[in-house]
Amino acid sequence: MEIKTLVAMPIAKVDEVSRTVIGVVYKASKAVGADGKPVDKSTIDTHGNWATEAEVKKACHNFNKKLQNKKLAGKVGVDKQHNEKAGYGIVIESYIAMTDIPEINAAKGDWVAAVEVTDDTCWQQIQKGEIEGFSIGGTAKIETKGGE
Repeated sequence: MEIKTLVAMPIAKVDEVSRTVIGVVYKASKAVGADGKPVDKSTIDTHGNWATEAEVKKACHNFNKKLQNKKLAGKVGVDKQHNEKAGYGIVIESYIAMTDIPEINAAKGDWVAAVEVTDDTCWQQIQKGEIEGFSIGGTAKIETKGGE
């Protein structure tokens, strides 16, 4: 089964001078309990989905590759409220945390990003608290086990 998923993570830091925001894009699930779900429930997204460290790393790397693809210029990057229109900002960092980063609530294996906000209206909405986080959209293949 294939589904679209949205995940929202809070902006952890705002740099007023450089108009940059930083935060966790997606938290990696590190341990699975007897129920087959992550032990750390904060790694479950708003649709009840979650991803392992390997899956989060793969998604981050695929996104970074798309950012480098000249054919996709202007089509990949920072949109607003999932409107799928680029131009609100520039991804200046996108990486997998190699160690815990407490000041932005990132754990080893989480996907972290920094974005320079280029759109004036979007920047004002961040300053007012109207835009509070990162939210990725994507397509995932869901595997079920045992007929679930």
